[in-house]
Amino acid sequence: MILTPQELQKWIYEGKSFTMVDIRPEEHRAEFPLTNLDASVSDMNSIPESQKVLVLICQFGIVTEGIIIEQELNNAYSLLGGALAWIEFQSEKKDLSQWSRQTVLPEIGLEGQKKLLNATVVIIGMGGLGCSVVQSLISTGIGHLKIIDGDNVELSNLHRQPLFGLEDVGQPKVKVAKEKLEKLNENATIEIFLEYLDKGNGLSFIHDADVVIDATDNIQARQLIDRFSKDANIPMIYGG
Repeated sequence: MILTPQELQKWIYEGKSFTMVDIRPEEHRAEFPLTNLDASVSDMNSIPESQKVLVLICQFGIVTEGIIIEQELNNAYSLLGGALAWIEFQSEKKDLSQWSRQTVLPEIGLEGQKKLLNATVVIIGMGGLGCSVVQSLISTGIGHLKIIDGDNVELSNLHRQPLFGLEDVGQPKVKVAKEKLEKLNENATIEIFLEYLDKGNGLSFIHDADVVIDATDNIQARQLIDRFSKDANIPMIYGG
């Protein structure tokens, strides 16, 4: 079973009875001490028996999930994101445990995740490529997403644009996308523009972006996006 730092904090406020067990090696406990938690120390092979609910803590929240399964600990929870997610929650009041499977990667880490949360990405085009890209972006924690497309959902779109369903046919793609993406990350800011990019509006769409993604399907739009991105000195990614 999984427990987020925010849920654990609620347990503490409510006075719930449980036992904290820190299974990290001594060097991790010394370098990353737990804030506002009273935890007993153990190793993964000698988890203490307890009549109370156990909350197990490792560095990233992955080892403890495995221990609970392997040892069939029915009364135990693993702290999602581990000690690092708890420490971050205590210092910044932000629960980043949702992204713990990517913050464990040294190429990202907690600092990288914060950059993603503060990033603005503009994506132009909500076809087959755009649908897949926005789902990945919002799931990885991009904090501000701007979506530009003037099309409505058509029946012929559904086999290759997985963000849309039969109930969406006839609706603006950007409107449907916003509604569905907000369910994946309710804290993200999603701006939508039911327009096609042209010479007159392009710079206004991308001026504050960290990255521009070209998911259009015609050479004229791609040339405009390329020119605007160069003029604004903003990195541009395209695919097709």
